[in-house]
Amino acid sequence: MYKTIRKGEFKLSKKARKLLCIAFSALVSFSITAAIPTTSQAAKRKPGKVVRTMKYKTMKVKAKKGYVYTSTKLTKRGVHLTKYKNKVMTTKKAYLIKVPGKPAVWYDRVSSKNKKLNGYVYNNYLKVIKKSSTNGKTSTKTTNKIPVDPDANVPLKDLYSYGTNSKNNSTQKLGLDGDQSYYDTDIFSKYPANLDEFKSTFVELLNQERQSRGLSPVSVDSDLSQIANKRALDSQKINDLVHLDSAGNSIAAVYAKKAGLNVPPFSECLGFVENAPTRMVVRESLRDYIYQDAASDWGHRNILLNPSYTRIGVGITTAKNKMTVNAIEMY
Repeated sequence: MYKTIRKGEFKLSKKARKLLCIAFSALVSFSITAAIPTTSQAAKRKPGKVVRTMKYKTMKVKAKKGYVYTSTKLTKRGVHLTKYKNKVMTTKKAYLIKVPGKPAVWYDRVSSKNKKLNGYVYNNYLKVIKKSSTNGKTSTKTTNKIPVDPDANVPLKDLYSYGTNSKNNSTQKLGLDGDQSYYDTDIFSKYPANLDEFKSTFVELLNQERQSRGLSPVSVDSDLSQIANKRALDSQKINDLVHLDSAGNSIAAVYAKKAGLNVPPFSECLGFVENAPTRMVVRESLRDYIYQDAASDWGHRNILLNPSYTRIGVGITTAKNKMTVNAIEMY
């Protein structure tokens, strides 16, 4: 006997995302303060500690100010970039570094061809170099680097829809603040998530949530992952979230049976989330599933935080209108 958590089908609107969950059998179903490094001598600082990293495609950058620090400890300064305003560097990884007594700040690992500018530079000082072609002429311009999530340090339970806050968003504490992402989609959708990284990051952050509640972590199951990937593609194709076929059967369960997969009754969650850098999409997904799920009678939360579940499969793909769609299968 299958039981739907939320009845009816919902068409995708302009809202940030929608969620739908089904139960079957038991249940089948970067606020970081943009703190600019102080002018005090780096040598007097206590060593910084990396608390998070972020990867992206290699890009060429320049900077007109700031120091190149020699390590993530941020205790030793290298060259000052005012002397190298036109020097091209590359970066593909950023580090969120916490110095005792100061807010956590993002620094990029940069390097230059002559290896002279190798080290760590404050993220907000970097400009991305882009080439464009008009009427056969090639020009080069610089734009701001990928912005860092300003709410990267805010717990999921405390995030609000973008443009609102605790004073004018009374629905957040009721678990109904799921119609809009917590980030500015006009800005962050220009830097889409790495879909492979989404899967591992989702499991990582979900396990953090589970363990903070005294629950055992879940591990990735290859069979569930196959089903999750197909279910995400299904949602992309129809631009909707549907769990049952025309005969009333769970589509995920049908896939498992046809593939001869030996899995016990499992639960499924489907959700649309607006695109952004990987970790932000994951955080928005978990915020909606766990903390803003009242409209689904907390069905998603109950699945993701089910204390008896030990296995998970995560699927994701891009959808229309700057959206991503994910599928989560668990038992």
